[in-house]
Amino acid sequence: LAQAISAQAILARQSLAPSLTSAAVVLGGDSQSLGMQRCLGRPREIRDGEGMHDKISADMWCVTQTDLRRLRREVSKAIKQGRILPTDQDDFDPRDNVYGPTFYTVNEQLIKPVTAQAGNMSWALMKHPSGKKCDVFITHAWIEGVFEFIDKVLNSWPRGAKHAWCCMLANPQNLDISHLIKTPSSSPFAVALESATYMLVVPNRHASIYTRLWCSYEAYLAYDMNKIIMTASPIPSGRWCAMSIAFLCSVVGMCFSLCPWGRTFIFYAFGFTTYPLILGSVLSSTYTASRICNLVGAFWCGYYIVTMKTVTKEQVRFDVLHPDTDWEAWRASMVQSASSLLGYFIIGEMDRLIKMARDHEGELLSARYTSVCKADCTSLTDAENIRVEIGDQEEEVDSTVRQLIKAGMSSERLRATARCGVDVGHFTSVGFSFATLMTGDSVPMSSDVMLSSGNQEFGIALSVLESLGAFLACVWVLCWRCCLSPDNQIFSTLVMQKVCLIVQRPPQLVLLVLWQSGRIQANTYMFVGNSCTVLAWALVLVLTLARLDRVARLPRVGRGLAQFLVARGRAGFRKAFSAEPVGRGSKESDSEDETSSSSPSASDAEDEEAPPEVEP
Repeated sequence: LAQAISAQAILARQSLAPSLTSAAVVLGGDSQSLGMQRCLGRPREIRDGEGMHDKISADMWCVTQTDLRRLRREVSKAIKQGRILPTDQDDFDPRDNVYGPTFYTVNEQLIKPVTAQAGNMSWALMKHPSGKKCDVFITHAWIEGVFEFIDKVLNSWPRGAKHAWCCMLANPQNLDISHLIKTPSSSPFAVALESATYMLVVPNRHASIYTRLWCSYEAYLAYDMNKIIMTASPIPSGRWCAMSIAFLCSVVGMCFSLCPWGRTFIFYAFGFTTYPLILGSVLSSTYTASRICNLVGAFWCGYYIVTMKTVTKEQVRFDVLHPDTDWEAWRASMVQSASSLLGYFIIGEMDRLIKMARDHEGELLSARYTSVCKADCTSLTDAENIRVEIGDQEEEVDSTVRQLIKAGMSSERLRATARCGVDVGHFTSVGFSFATLMTGDSVPMSSDVMLSSGNQEFGIALSVLESLGAFLACVWVLCWRCCLSPDNQIFSTLVMQKVCLIVQRPPQLVLLVLWQSGRIQANTYMFVGNSCTVLAWALVLVLTLARLDRVARLPRVGRGLAQFLVARGRAGFRKAFSAEPVGRGSKESDSEDETSSSSPSASDAEDEEAPPEVEP
């Protein structure tokens, strides 16, 4: 019965479109033809693909996030059904769900057969016959796995963007488009890039995408068009495991606090032990040291939370805590501070893995890249046309690519900041650990204690101050989520890191010691401490709205302040206090990279003499 139905389906398609007979033969039989029909979903009208691409502008050949998710499922299903098989050039593991087959394999065994049956249009126009306006231009090398590509793109999809242009899915793979790309500056690539707001760079584990001539040329065009250029990265594997381990460390600390010999720790030492751990997690030169700081901090916070919940006033050593200290107010303050810090150390483990993944993607972008002169291309005609377009600007293209590799992203504001002498290398977010810490400190708690203790007037004043801090925290969250561009989002988290470490935490530690020693009253400690939190949120909002490029243009202090705010690690902080600007313009900032690439090895010298190889 199945064979009879299959035969009838083939006869029906042949009667509707005789040209599909040869396509069915190429697909290898009736069952595979039916597989292609299932891949297409519901029966589609046979359209004129060539006419569609002539009629619809190139910047409308786009796909959505839903299309990419469906493509991932279709490729996975085709592998299980045996419609996508390993080849000599791509010996992928059919059981692998992380990388998958390369785009070369997917194109030959899935994209081309399916779009041939639909009318020889591209995959994007097959899904959306009227087209979708381009928001994101995706640049990549076809050698990466399709699963790896889709996961990175979906994880790094810019906020507010709806449609993306990807060459394999946008261009008609069964048609000859050599006449469209004869002039690279007016090709579909350039038309789509000009329409896009973002360019998403997708690295792969084999080689830098900038070793491909088209990718280097696209990067140069995007830089020249002042596009926001972002590097795609995957969701880090093991993030839940790392956070669970940090949480288990806090549970061990909680159990340790219940032991009689575990309470001999001095209570006031909590603040002075957690602050160095925060600095260690930020300034550590290795990820292992940062992880140790996070795990030790989680253990210490768990220990302290349970201790403060179970200990009585009579058990506290008053040689370190003044007898007149308000016990309930002190307990509430310490529990809130320890809970915020525990959230910081647990979320810090996820942020650490995200930063590792992004740094790894940056390393992949620089792998084997030396110069655009050595970049290769699958078509010798395309290579000749692109090199004619580049002309004598090869050095400028190389400088652009090196800046993108070094910074990880690029935007018009970042380029303006770099022209002020600020080093914006490794411009990546520090994550949400500091946002968790400051938000936790902004939760109104102390005012309830003061109101319950009978101090009504001060309790109301403190409640207003705490509510202001919570309000500013909500304003920052809304601005970050809805209003800020990607580069300003990263700048805002970097500002929050510096403000928290300098403006909020140190004054609170000093006030805590003065309070515990009886030199100031609980009213003073809580009021000044909450004032520091409100001031910290105000500074974060002001600097975020001011933007990095405007801060860098401030007279005298602008460059140093901007460099300090974007500093990552000890080397970045040293640059903030250096007398000379770190690379005013592009050439100075890339001098180190150019020096490292100016002395090629013997194998590189041989590559210069030999003609570039053409990819299969």
